[in-house]
Amino acid sequence: MSSALKALHHPSLKDRIVIITGGSRGFGWFMAEELLRAGARVTLTGRNSDTLASVLDEAQRIAGAGRCIAVAGDVTRPEDCARTVEKTLREFGRIDVLINNAGRSYGEFGDRLSKITPFHDVTESQFRAILETNLFGVFFMTQAAMPHMLKRKFGKVISISTSLLNMVRPGNSVYGSSKAALETAHRCWAGELKGTGIDVNILLPGGPSDTKLITPAMVPGIVGHRAGGRLLPGDIIVPPAVWLCTDATNGMSGERVIARFWDVELPPDEAFRGCLQDHVEEPSIM
Repeated sequence: MSSALKALHHPSLKDRIVIITGGSRGFGWFMAEELLRAGARVTLTGRNSDTLASVLDEAQRIAGAGRCIAVAGDVTRPEDCARTVEKTLREFGRIDVLINNAGRSYGEFGDRLSKITPFHDVTESQFRAILETNLFGVFFMTQAAMPHMLKRKFGKVISISTSLLNMVRPGNSVYGSSKAALETAHRCWAGELKGTGIDVNILLPGGPSDTKLITPAMVPGIVGHRAGGRLLPGDIIVPPAVWLCTDATNGMSGERVIARFWDVELPPDEAFRGCLQDHVEEPSIM
């Protein structure tokens, strides 16, 4: 383990209970790995039970038995979100952090949809698949966890977004609008939850990253080995994600955290502050 990652292992992560949606691949699994190494207990969700089973085996190798559970389900279904919360409470007794990582992008549709597809050529099923996962899924999952967090007067909600430029890029209106709506919802939630002990923040890589959401058809090369050119490293999101889960960020809410600005040469507190986008009371869109 590098000294930079070891520095992230804040004492408050010991037995911290974290739900990560879309936790069987990409950002979700990268975050889960490091949180498990830091002593957290983790619930992973995903639509593919076979993939979840394989990462559950790896989680046990990293952290030992009883430190990670998997719940197969779809965040677009409120009943699946409720089941994830219920199983986490039954297994671990509480929920400290919810990381809304599950998302869908153009790469999953192959040649049927690309980042240069005009909005008038997008089908209803494509539109619904992306919007319902990236926005509705976050809403339903957060809503399911919120009564428990409000009762405890503590909780952290972290949701994965995208760059501002990506939101308004021509041909990217479906994915971009799903993330823009996600971010406005979080600003509202942060205001609604002020004084409750629950923090709500947005986290984004700061550019396209080397995960399976960017397919080889979109950027040539082997997934996991394409960083350094057009893509950021696939695990770039890990340091600020882990730090957001700690007590070091208690009370910080309504912020937008950009992972690529993390400086591994700095102590975590300083590196994290360098990732914060300037906060504005009246965001502008157009």
